[in-house]
Amino acid sequence: MNFAIEVPGEAVPLGPAELIKALSAASGSGDNAQRQSAGQQLQAWETHPDYYPSLQQIYLDKSLDKQVRFLAIILLKNGIDRYWRRTSKHAITPENKQLIRARLFQGSIDEEDKALCLHNALVTAKIVRIEYPDDWPDALPMLIRQTEMANFRSPVQLRGALTLMLRIVKELATARLRKSQTALQAVTPELVQFLGKLYTAKTAYWLRLWKEEIGDETTADYAIENSLLALRILRRLVTVGYEQPHTDSLVCSFWSLSQNQFDEFLSGLTPDSRMTVPYQDLVGKHLIQFTKLHIDMSEMHPASFPALPNTITLVRAYWKFIKDFSQVFAESSGIRQSSSESVSGNAKHEGPIGEKLALKGLLLLRSCIATAHRPVQTFKYRSPEVKELERQAVNTIKEELLTKDMLLDMVQVIISKLFVFRKSDLEAWEEDPENWESQERTEGGAYEWAIRPCAERLLLDLITHYRELGEPLLNYCQMATNSDMDIITKESAYCALGCAAAVIHQAFDFDSFVRNSLIKDVQIQDPLAKLLRRRIAILLSQWISIRVSQETRPIIYEIFRHLLNPNDQHNDEVVRITAARQLKVIAEDFEFIGEHFYPFASDTFNLLVGLLKQVEGDEAKYAILETIRVLVSRMETHIAEFGDAIMTTLPQIWESAGSEEYMIKQSVLAITSALILSMRTASQRYHSMIIPLLREAMNPESPLHLHLIEESVELWKSIMSQASPPLNPDLVQMFQLAIPLLDYDSEVTLDCLELAKDYILLAPQDVLTDAFRRPTLTALAKILDHKARERSQLAARSIELIIRVAEAFGGSQGVNVVAQDLLEIGALRTIFEGIHSSWEADQTTGPNKKQSKISTITETDYFILLARIALADPAVFANMLTSFGNTIDQVWSWLSPRWFANFDCMADIEREKLSCLALTRLWELPNPMQDLVLDKLQDYISMWTSVVTSLADDTPDTKGRDSLVWTEVPRTEYDTPRDVCENEFAAKDPVHTVSTFEFVKARLQDMVQRVGGEQAFEENWAINVDRDVLAGFQRLNQELGNTMG
Repeated sequence: MNFAIEVPGEAVPLGPAELIKALSAASGSGDNAQRQSAGQQLQAWETHPDYYPSLQQIYLDKSLDKQVRFLAIILLKNGIDRYWRRTSKHAITPENKQLIRARLFQGSIDEEDKALCLHNALVTAKIVRIEYPDDWPDALPMLIRQTEMANFRSPVQLRGALTLMLRIVKELATARLRKSQTALQAVTPELVQFLGKLYTAKTAYWLRLWKEEIGDETTADYAIENSLLALRILRRLVTVGYEQPHTDSLVCSFWSLSQNQFDEFLSGLTPDSRMTVPYQDLVGKHLIQFTKLHIDMSEMHPASFPALPNTITLVRAYWKFIKDFSQVFAESSGIRQSSSESVSGNAKHEGPIGEKLALKGLLLLRSCIATAHRPVQTFKYRSPEVKELERQAVNTIKEELLTKDMLLDMVQVIISKLFVFRKSDLEAWEEDPENWESQERTEGGAYEWAIRPCAERLLLDLITHYRELGEPLLNYCQMATNSDMDIITKESAYCALGCAAAVIHQAFDFDSFVRNSLIKDVQIQDPLAKLLRRRIAILLSQWISIRVSQETRPIIYEIFRHLLNPNDQHNDEVVRITAARQLKVIAEDFEFIGEHFYPFASDTFNLLVGLLKQVEGDEAKYAILETIRVLVSRMETHIAEFGDAIMTTLPQIWESAGSEEYMIKQSVLAITSALILSMRTASQRYHSMIIPLLREAMNPESPLHLHLIEESVELWKSIMSQASPPLNPDLVQMFQLAIPLLDYDSEVTLDCLELAKDYILLAPQDVLTDAFRRPTLTALAKILDHKARERSQLAARSIELIIRVAEAFGGSQGVNVVAQDLLEIGALRTIFEGIHSSWEADQTTGPNKKQSKISTITETDYFILLARIALADPAVFANMLTSFGNTIDQVWSWLSPRWFANFDCMADIEREKLSCLALTRLWELPNPMQDLVLDKLQDYISMWTSVVTSLADDTPDTKGRDSLVWTEVPRTEYDTPRDVCENEFAAKDPVHTVSTFEFVKARLQDMVQRVGGEQAFEENWAINVDRDVLAGFQRLNQELGNTMG
């Protein structure tokens, strides 16, 4: 291997000594500058072809410092992700891949250090996942042989080989490609047979030492460690390596072994056992692996699970264990979630093995209930045999496991024993209040590692699928009304009452319970009162959407105000955060009425804001802010009185949030948006406070920009919807931040198009300035042919509005300026080229027919824009036709046929009228346009007849009138100021002010006079029109003339 090659742009060549030196400096140097320099050097070498084989060589050199070797294997692991695949830029060469592969197994099998062995195994697993079976077909067969040899050579080598196998199986088990799954399944029987024998032998050795004190203790230490590794691999293989595990004799034997050894191992954990504590810890880990095997099998193979040997007996044994454990549950020290993480990245959980096993039993019961009542839906083909197996599995669990006696027993034990709030729970509460509250909430993950939350979920599962349990539950819940009950028992009763709400609501008078019991319980003064107060907040949120009358709701609002009060010593941080979180559920309820909450709003908002300033965690802050947002939204106009206080606080919250705390700032923007929509026009006075926040969030150079863009644009839209002209100057200047966003290819682009339209309507003169006009037109023009119809339609609508406001404020000159802009930015060329390609497509047929570059929908948008220009000033339009070097008659020869033909595709009477008026305005122009439009007289008459007929009102009082002419501006009670402005501007549109028939009639009569009178018109032009077409128009003329006359 040649190390003498210089890295381009670097002064230090890659060599063994240089690499070791850099690794030493990067891993152990106390000099930060030296460490950074070494890190940069290592990064520069990443693309060198010999870099990764050299890292592996250094890792394998046991004479080097451990930190150097450790960093080498970490860098190699990172490099596999980036450079191993052949499609990667600077991919590792095939020769170097072969060299690395050849030494991978050696890196773990010959390594005594567990940490180094593990990380080499992780490198190997990543490579095997990519290479096996196509590029490295003998990887697993070779590993099996190496493991067999290691078993005879050394227990340390066996540990390394099993560590390799475990990581490889875990990696392949998570592969989504069918190829990888099939490859693992193909080798699974061989692996299971080998590992089964190995596991049995190693287990027998350490069991003999434990029971009979026969054997060497050091050898037994390795034996129990290796049996655990083998068990971890087997657990995964029997669940992911078979399609139908119950049909395989090896799986059935291992399944039976797991049940037999479960009891045997469990006996070693009793207080009178001779097993030492270190051994008990490892035996406990064996038991946890058994429980994971049982749960994984029930979840991944629900049809096979009941068909495996003695499965129902196994689940009943789990329930017996849970029931026995429930007797000592109150005294158990509980399971704690550790801040440290395992290699897989999951949090570690520490606690008594008995409690862990009981928890796994609860999870297994939940899985069985899911199998019976929530079968997995799949699109995968299932044979009739498989469907029958699934049906039998459901019946077996329902009829043999979940019997009535079993269900009642489960309910009784859960409510009376497992809902008890223990001393260990209280210690965890007080140790880290915010984290405990977050984990314990309904959406939290505590049920995966803690008994009480899991038992609560299990009870909910039972109640959901067995509504007949309502009666025994009701009897227990009635105990909640007992005033003499101690707080711990009452807390359990309230927990059950909340779970049972959906089942017992018709038989249990919750309104009376709130008035007579809950209002008293929430005021109890006792050291444990905080337990009950937290549960009351949760209980109310569970019942609010099921059965709570309007008369009771003010009491509930008063209870929450009381629970949020920091001056009450029993309302600690957990109680107040829980109340704040559950208040959101109360406010989200369909029957929540802002007016009823109004008397409590001021205090509640102040208490929520005060709590927000006290909590430290982002998750708790976000939950409180979400509650404020929902309250602001649901209070609607009643929030106006508190608007000043809220708006004074929001900028402070924004400033207090760090530069990376984007979730908090997202919530601030969402609350502000809700406040604006609730206060409507009254919110305009807050623009000076809101715009600085919005400007900061929308700043493209800010690191928060991408995180806040959706909420920022939503707030911006809210501001514009409630704004009235003239706009705040700072708000006008914000428009320059919206224009670049029109180029984004995301959902936010549609919102920005809406913003652009709003600015054109609300600040037309500002948009028409040189600073905004052309950049806006340029951005909009790029979207005209976008594949997303909503975007292209909105872009066309916005350009149409610009043309209209240009005419309104600048007359003919204004229209000419906009037309010139469209010409210079290339928009008009795009429009004319698209229409021309459509015309060319019409002229060809057969296999060589040309295809139009644009769709008929896009073509309609193009004609609408041309119509706006022509309607505003036909002379500008005529000049525009000659802008590309062709004569006007050349352009008209292909433009006019497509325009008239497009009427059949418009599917919008307003657009048809607009084009009709625009084309008719061309009759006002002298030659050469005069003769060109007269040449199309038949098309014109057909158009006039069709459009005028479609527009004719058939109401008796207004028969024959143009139905698009508005007599008054349309208004509704829900209109925002922006809607009012848009409607008023639309009311000035010729489409809504001009009668089409009168408009056509006036220009037709003028043309007749200009060509020499009626006789000359008929002899020279009308004679070329089809008689039926002409007769239809004359008949329409006579009918409307009589009606309107």
